[in-house]
Amino acid sequence: MRILPKPMREPVSLGYLLARASDTLADTESLPAELRLDMLNRMAELVQGGTDEDWYQRLSKEVMPLQQHRGENVLLSHMQAVMSWLHGMESDSVKQAVLTVMGHILRGQRLDIERFELQAGFRFSGGEELEEYCYMVAGCVGEFWTQIGCHTLDSFSTADSGQLMEWGRNYGKGLQLINILRDLPNDLNVGRCYLPKVNPEDTEDLLHASQQWRERARAYLQDGQAYAQSLTGRRTRMATALPGLIGLRTLDLMEVANWETLSHGVKVQRSEVYRCAWDAFIL
Repeated sequence: MRILPKPMREPVSLGYLLARASDTLADTESLPAELRLDMLNRMAELVQGGTDEDWYQRLSKEVMPLQQHRGENVLLSHMQAVMSWLHGMESDSVKQAVLTVMGHILRGQRLDIERFELQAGFRFSGGEELEEYCYMVAGCVGEFWTQIGCHTLDSFSTADSGQLMEWGRNYGKGLQLINILRDLPNDLNVGRCYLPKVNPEDTEDLLHASQQWRERARAYLQDGQAYAQSLTGRRTRMATALPGLIGLRTLDLMEVANWETLSHGVKVQRSEVYRCAWDAFIL
């Protein structure tokens, strides 16, 4: 975010902090699922302008003591300031973009808990449900990025906003698909299977389905690169392109990985990340 032009930096940073906070709530698995769901529901009301002093108190007493990451604890301790920042924004259009993206993200996080933790043996019945989930937690971020860029910068892209919204939506979904495919073995170990219409106990079936979704993720990342190439500013181009370049390297690693390798984790080496950063810079 530091490389973004200043007009984009503030709303993108705010959106990031809100999403990071909700993600921390959703992922604190030492808390009961019902409590996390309730805290996310109430956070959604706060984001939309509600008041709830009890939420902040429970955050301090019940959630923060369980955090092992110091940065997340610091963020949670400043949530009142973050909410004040949100509701004090001067630009109505930029504020609405933040409200919209957080509405989608929070809905996706709540559905994730309701489906995979509070329902026994839940599975997506079709690809459209997985696509919807990827949109709620990541595709909407591509739309948000587009709205913020168009609202805050005089010349954001050579493409029209409608095309950018489609590219951005697909880009975000592609990045989320990579996360799902990379984490598939670990998710299965805790009873989660995001891939539809597969037998979670059949490794060959899982690998075959993964290949199909990798192809879709790769196609979505191509939309992300088209998005980045259309941007007029070097800084926005670099910030936009970098996640996709790392994502493509991750897909390449998964293409040649067997189930054992996937189970141990697939990760792009730091030297490759630096190379991706350079490629994004010269794009």
